[in-house]
Amino acid sequence: MYSQKVKFDKKCMENKVGKETLEQYMYTYLNQKYGLKPLIVEWAAAIINGVKTYIKEEHEVALFAKILKNECDEDFRFIQVHVKDTLANLVKVMLKDKYPLKSESDIQKMLTTVEKGRIEDWMWHKILEKMYEERDAMIL
Repeated sequence: MYSQKVKFDKKCMENKVGKETLEQYMYTYLNQKYGLKPLIVEWAAAIINGVKTYIKEEHEVALFAKILKNECDEDFRFIQVHVKDTLANLVKVMLKDKYPLKSESDIQKMLTTVEKGRIEDWMWHKILEKMYEERDAMIL
């Protein structure tokens, strides 16, 4: 839905029409996809229930919920992706530095483990040191 929304927003800008919120667009998208009101309502309910189910487990779902409720700017998701990619690259470099004899495959497996939420203390300390000034890192 995000990728289709980007295209839709571009068309709105070209036609000098105001953009829809993600919530508004969700119904536009479902209408274009299914066309029948009962299916649109069913899918909208499924999306909302899915968000309620996973909002506390997945940060991307929590952000989607905030954007859907218009509590957060839609473009913030691009910042989130950038930060996530930057952190993954940083952790990969840290792993390569700590384990220089490990293969690329082994490093990737270790990175995947970290991305699943198993991060060692030394890693998050180092991440904070790299991302924040010393005083702020100490507080965090």
